Amino acid sequence: MASRTYNFVRGLGAGYFAIVINIAYTAASIPLALHYLGKEQFGLWALAQQIMGYLILLDLGVSSAVSRFIADHKDDVNGGSYGNLLLAGAIVFAIQGFLIAIAGVAFSFSAPVLFAVPEHLAGDFSNVLTIITSLAGLSVAFRTLGAPLWAFQRIDISYGLGSFTLLTSFAALWGGFHLGWGIYSFALAGIPAAILCPIITFLICWKSGFYPFAGHWGRPNLLLFRKIFSFGQDVVWVSLGSQLVNASQIMILSRVVSLNAAATFAIGTKLFAMGQQFTGRIIETSGPGLTEMFVRGDMPRFNLRFNNVVALTTFLATLGAAGLVAGNTAVVALWTSGTIHWNLACDALLAGLLIATSLTRCLTGLFGLAGNLRPIRHIYFIEGCIFIPLSTLAASHFGAAGLLFVSLTTHVAVTAILSLRAAANILKSIKPIVLAALASVVVTSGVLVLSFWSTTIAMPSILIFIKIPLMVFLAAAGGWFVILSPTLRADFVSKSLKIIDRLSL
Repeated sequence: MASRTYNFVRGLGAGYFAIVINIAYTAASIPLALHYLGKEQFGLWALAQQIMGYLILLDLGVSSAVSRFIADHKDDVNGGSYGNLLLAGAIVFAIQGFLIAIAGVAFSFSAPVLFAVPEHLAGDFSNVLTIITSLAGLSVAFRTLGAPLWAFQRIDISYGLGSFTLLTSFAALWGGFHLGWGIYSFALAGIPAAILCPIITFLICWKSGFYPFAGHWGRPNLLLFRKIFSFGQDVVWVSLGSQLVNASQIMILSRVVSLNAAATFAIGTKLFAMGQQFTGRIIETSGPGLTEMFVRGDMPRFNLRFNNVVALTTFLATLGAAGLVAGNTAVVALWTSGTIHWNLACDALLAGLLIATSLTRCLTGLFGLAGNLRPIRHIYFIEGCIFIPLSTLAASHFGAAGLLFVSLTTHVAVTAILSLRAAANILKSIKPIVLAALASVVVTSGVLVLSFWSTTIAMPSILIFIKIPLMVFLAAAGGWFVILSPTLRADFVSKSLKIIDRLSL
């Protein structure tokens, strides 16, 4: 069996590769669609995707619950309890998938009128909405097939399948456009994820022994369903709060400032959003291994490894923060040919927000690993209720900078502090986490001062490509010594050499 460290590195590599594929898919599919479709048809597709996104919320957090609770019993696949969970998940997912498909089909008849779709496009819109919601329902119905991958620390397979389906979806999309299928090409692109992915997932899990033998599946009971839905409800609260915190900025700016301000914010925060994806992959990928330690009661090692994960996440967030303050403004100007104006003050706030959100994602993720989200389920929701009115007021007076300032301060004052207090009940000590966060702020502040000083010096625009890697290197050098502990540095070097040797064989 592969070691936890090897599984983590393998999963992290697959996760980062999936991010790159996703970026490439988005960058290529949008201009392709705009080339073959008119703006009206493309807008209809975007609307259909948003509608489907709301229907997917009918999952009610069950996916997270099933994957997490399977980890409690994965050491005895044929013991009955493991099979009970898979069967319970299969029943719930099948019902949810059916409801999503039915709701989508039913809504497709009234959607054209509700959204004032032009009459000549209403029929196509209804048909495409019917197809994609049906495919989404089919995907949800088969989710239980891949639930064991997380518990058995094969998250790399999940990421790999996601990358594979994106590539095949792009091929199907291009083929549909080439054949003249128009907006229906998007529906065609959803087939690989709905059909190929479940088949491949089943074959991999079956061959790997992740399913019980015949006669060892057990029988689901009402108590088990209650347990799944109880955890799922907590996931929904966390997701709802996150939606309030992370998906309101553009709406607020467009409402109280202007659409131009909203567009500027959307483009100016692209690199920040990318940084969040990269830092978030660390806790996501380490989750299965940490859960295994927690379930087996190996708390000393669990505490040590979790603190290491937080330190590595904070270190990577520091590099991202350094990159933001060093060159995000220049990159935005270059990317948009000077039509979008950003500033260093916003970059400094984004840098702080990247560090804070990366840290709190680890802290809130801790309770998912423990199988109990109840202590932190309302934290994001509380932050959202405070953030929205305050940021609306700040944005009306100070624009994007005011909104980002409120976002950072409310996140630190509410989510960071409350999640730290809650984490103290699980971890032996939160002191290493606090010290890592403070060290990150110090290093980033140093880079910010250097970046501000560099703006006072006239330099050719080509030098920005030297400035950014130089600042990131300085942040890496400083973070290596003040964020990562000596033990972690030595462990990192030792295991990196072992993994390189293993991969070279």
